[in-house]
Amino acid sequence: MDESTRIGAVDVAWEEHGEGPDTLVLVHGFTGARVDFEDHLEGLAQPRRVIAADHRGHGDSTNFGTPDAYSLDILAEDLLAFLGTVTEAPVDLLGHSMGGMVALRCALRKPEMFRSLILMDTAAESLGGTGLPSGLDRLVRTEGLLAMNRKMPPLPESQRMRELNGDAWFEANQEFRLTRMDPHAFLALFPEVFGGPSLLDRLAEIGLPTTVLVGAEDTAFAAPSENLADGIEAARLVRIEGAWHSPQRTHPEIWRTAVETHLRERP
Repeated sequence: MDESTRIGAVDVAWEEHGEGPDTLVLVHGFTGARVDFEDHLEGLAQPRRVIAADHRGHGDSTNFGTPDAYSLDILAEDLLAFLGTVTEAPVDLLGHSMGGMVALRCALRKPEMFRSLILMDTAAESLGGTGLPSGLDRLVRTEGLLAMNRKMPPLPESQRMRELNGDAWFEANQEFRLTRMDPHAFLALFPEVFGGPSLLDRLAEIGLPTTVLVGAEDTAFAAPSENLADGIEAARLVRIEGAWHSPQRTHPEIWRTAVETHLRERP
């Protein structure tokens, strides 16, 4: 069921499936939306409640049109306030890519709100970049994210998604996500996602049962995932062979098994 809930100045677009004593919250990544988990929402909702929401500046949530409305800390504040409104603690929290960075900040601020963490193709440290490649920021401002994306070389993961779902689905998915994202959110969040401050020295504060999931071919996040698993005492690392940055899309059955295993085995 699709919903919209006002949290401060943000209308958060979200949906829920299933019911039960436990709640799993799915948090999408940079340039994504809750549709990133669309293939799994109903399946995971057996027998639990599953919630997926769009960050501000993404999907169907509020676009602010100004860069000072966006930061990882602001996204974390949104998520904590949203969860405090629509569900009861503790919940299981899965964060993908930027969503994992947000999940880490939430777990450090209010660990009592969470039963466990799944950190998927994400990092607690800088990925070595601080800004967009030359000219792309201007392209985003003048022509938008979809135009920028079409100038980028195709990734192996994109080819795999085309093979699995067809060209029409892939183009529609790209258009849905990139035309709905606020360009100001893209420009403000990019340097934080790829070159933001490290949280490695705070990982020991996290005592939640944690699974770190990573596609074995996701080279940018392979070492950061190992560092996450090493830094969180109650963490284990699960690599999905042959997968890239979005294993829920390219290796859905293996990904689903890893998530279900975590939910079954965590205390």
